[in-house]
Amino acid sequence: MALERGSAPLPLPTTVGGRTVYYGWYIVAVAFISSMMSAGIQAYGLGVFVTPMTSELGWSRTDISLGQTISTAFSGIVGLFMGGLLDRRGGRALTVWGALIAGAGFILLGQVQNLWQYYLVKGGVLTLGMAGMGGMVANVVVSNWFVRRRGQAIAITAMGTSVAAIIVPSLAAQMIDLFGWRTAWAVLGVAVWVLVIPSAALVMRRRPEDHGLVPDGRYVAPRAGDRLAAQRAAVDGIRWTRGQAMRTPALWMLILTFGLGSMGFGAMLLHLIPFLTDSGYTRIEAAGAFSMLGVSGLISKPIWGVIADRIPSRFAAAAEFLLLALGILFISIAPTLPLMYGAIFTMGVGVGGIITLQETVWADYFGRLTLGTVRAVGRPFTIVSSAGGPVLAGLAYDLRNSYEVAFLAFIAAYLVAAVMIVLTPTPRPPRSTHAAEGGAAALPALAALEVPGGAPMPLAGDLSTSRRPVVRRRDYMAPPGASRSVSAARDYMQPPQR
Repeated sequence: MALERGSAPLPLPTTVGGRTVYYGWYIVAVAFISSMMSAGIQAYGLGVFVTPMTSELGWSRTDISLGQTISTAFSGIVGLFMGGLLDRRGGRALTVWGALIAGAGFILLGQVQNLWQYYLVKGGVLTLGMAGMGGMVANVVVSNWFVRRRGQAIAITAMGTSVAAIIVPSLAAQMIDLFGWRTAWAVLGVAVWVLVIPSAALVMRRRPEDHGLVPDGRYVAPRAGDRLAAQRAAVDGIRWTRGQAMRTPALWMLILTFGLGSMGFGAMLLHLIPFLTDSGYTRIEAAGAFSMLGVSGLISKPIWGVIADRIPSRFAAAAEFLLLALGILFISIAPTLPLMYGAIFTMGVGVGGIITLQETVWADYFGRLTLGTVRAVGRPFTIVSSAGGPVLAGLAYDLRNSYEVAFLAFIAAYLVAAVMIVLTPTPRPPRSTHAAEGGAAALPALAALEVPGGAPMPLAGDLSTSRRPVVRRRDYMAPPGASRSVSAARDYMQPPQR
């Protein structure tokens, strides 16, 4: 793990107490904090503020939900421009500036008086900040530092949102009762500044190759017959342009799948606490029940990470969608508080897989070197389908004084998403795949990996040849008996030449 000559120095030690520490785990720690203070607060905190804000300001729940929809739509537009920048420059500046803007957005949210001010702050200022410090940036950076252990690393990152789900609703509810909702928003804004800005500025870096390291910290050859590892090794070094990615059926099927999958998630996070208080529970009881999403997510995310590292991620994602559908069904019919806790826990297990598996799926299909670019292509389209969820739930309540129609729609969407993800094919790599600028180090030209069937898979060194060989191998995501021609690509696990 020693740095090569000319490699950029790292700000934190890679040897502690005589033991080697892979720098990627520092990245995971900062991503954990960033996720906790961005997605965690936005996803699990806003629901606590719905009732006090609508009561004081005279707004409807549809009005509040529309702010969430504007925010979701704008984040898709912002994400479209951030993907390429993230691949080229990394996530440090994006995270620092995002935290600075997001903290100011939370403080301003506590000062709104009119609906247009709420839309401007929630849909504009706060969204811009969250896009910089939020999930896409954190998870793409983590994906660049890990491949073999990507599922576990992203799972730990995603646990930040679970910690927020446990802490933020109850803490915010108590602050609202003691000091009012305006002060509560201001406290959350200052917390973002204090926790995220210093840590991101110090630790965040783009890729391990920039510092003479390799993903996961060391070379580990895939075991003979390990089709999943072979597939990930082949996909990892492939570079995609936006046009190339948009010509693959896999991109559009993933967009549709995760659009359907996120439609109900955002709506449930926003409307679950109001649903519980409408059902006769106190605000503190509702916040406590809501925190079960965090408890179950905290427990299940490491498990999802291990699963994602051992089986094809699309099958794990299908199981996640089914659990979400089952959880919403149980929530809609649970007659008592203990059973409601169990229903929300079930949904939370599915929620625990959302971030972990979505990021793993995208990386498994399109590799890591241009992951930000590919994700940015899909983000606006996914946003369009997911932004309607909160408004659908708000309209369902305002028109029928019930969330029943919305809950049924979300259950159906998750069932369709489970089928879609299983049917999504592996994309055929583009004809020309070039090593990333500043990407993986040059490798021996004769390195090869034995794959099922006995055919060697040429690795990174072969990228330097003018005619790249095409090998036949089993596609781990294809049905049994099927095979696909896949171009040889960079092996992320080979060590750089010294």
